[in-house]
Amino acid sequence: MTDEEPVVDIEQELSDLLTKVQPNLQDVIKRSFTNVALQQTKNGEQLKPDTLADTSYFAKNTQVNLSRLELVKVPTFHMQTLSLDLKSMALTLKCSLGEVNVKGLYSAFNENLYNLIPVMAEGHVLISLSNMIADVNVGLFLEDDAFSFINPGIEFTHDEVLMKLSWPSPQRNGGYDFATTEQLAKHIDDLPLTAAISLPLYALLREKLQRHLALVLRQATSVSDLMCSNPSLMQAYSSMIDSLAHNGNKVIDMILINMRRTLLQNCREVLEVPPLHATFMHKIGSLSFIGKFETDTGWVKNLATINRINDVSVTRPDSLKTSFRVTLRIKDLQIGYDEYRIRAMGVSCSGRAAAALQRHTLHLAVTVGLARWEPYAQLDDLRVQSLECADLHVTGLGPLSGASALVCAWLRGAARSLAAPALAAQLQRDLHLALQELPLWDMLHAKH
Repeated sequence: MTDEEPVVDIEQELSDLLTKVQPNLQDVIKRSFTNVALQQTKNGEQLKPDTLADTSYFAKNTQVNLSRLELVKVPTFHMQTLSLDLKSMALTLKCSLGEVNVKGLYSAFNENLYNLIPVMAEGHVLISLSNMIADVNVGLFLEDDAFSFINPGIEFTHDEVLMKLSWPSPQRNGGYDFATTEQLAKHIDDLPLTAAISLPLYALLREKLQRHLALVLRQATSVSDLMCSNPSLMQAYSSMIDSLAHNGNKVIDMILINMRRTLLQNCREVLEVPPLHATFMHKIGSLSFIGKFETDTGWVKNLATINRINDVSVTRPDSLKTSFRVTLRIKDLQIGYDEYRIRAMGVSCSGRAAAALQRHTLHLAVTVGLARWEPYAQLDDLRVQSLECADLHVTGLGPLSGASALVCAWLRGAARSLAAPALAAQLQRDLHLALQELPLWDMLHAKH
């Protein structure tokens, strides 16, 4: 027994130390967050504005195109609240981005914008999201004597969205003047033109906030100083973190194995996505032609290659509840339409369009616990956080090769507005099944 006593003492000493240093470290991180924001403001006239790729939006009979999208100014992150839990290796914070504005060009038909604009319109769009707030929840790990983070869960909310449209309107005495109109909504996904940028805009803001937070943690922490340069404490802390990750990985890996098996067994690793119908303006010199684009039913495939990309983050709010968060990716996710058709200027062509969705992440949060002494497992969150098309291949355009950028934008839009929700819905169904079938509480509390 005497050999084990120092280990127990070290673990107790570690627990006491983490409790003691946590409030001070929390304040240091808050100050670092503000300092990084000030450094970036001071150092940085950004040479290039933040841009979003051309995209489209498809829902029911609605289709709109957006291009040349960029943030009007670089967003700054202002800390509001922060909470640190060193024993669970978790950090939560809330920060404000103020007003976020995106400008660009749009083209759409009258029916798509609820009779706001002329029958066919192309013009400028300005989208303003007021009082944007980011709620951030990340897991922590040790890297080069500093804390770093994994499994970021970042959710954005805003007060309202204002959309301003401007388009050239012909005057009676000749020439053009710009006509404008505005539309207000409560949520970014309530209007076709604003919904078109929802996923890529939030992905861009997440990326910027994650870069900011990485700098904050690197500047704020020295773990060896925190552990009073005590090797025994450092070893005990590393062991505690490894044990948390090991238990979390075991639970999530079991869930993912079950999901992959059911996706394959039930032939659900390929999903159908609805056909696309788009109307567009095709210009040659000063002449404009109205063209039509349509596809057969499309597909998203390889769902059964889903896996985690790093360790699982584990928090224990109390002895009867354990929560897990992890970042997932589908190894070879693809979207495609085996046949499309385009007609414009009396010319028609057809072919195949497909893309790899390599740059994507999914955020998963699960809780396992006891309620009235009955074990339960619940899905807290599973969402697509980013989805970028790469390796876009379009065959058969021939004389309409000038429309290739438009086809790529339609494919990108289909991935975001059609494939992403279908993908999340299917994975949620299979995950619910896995949670019902697996004895996760028993597995988590099994004696080794």
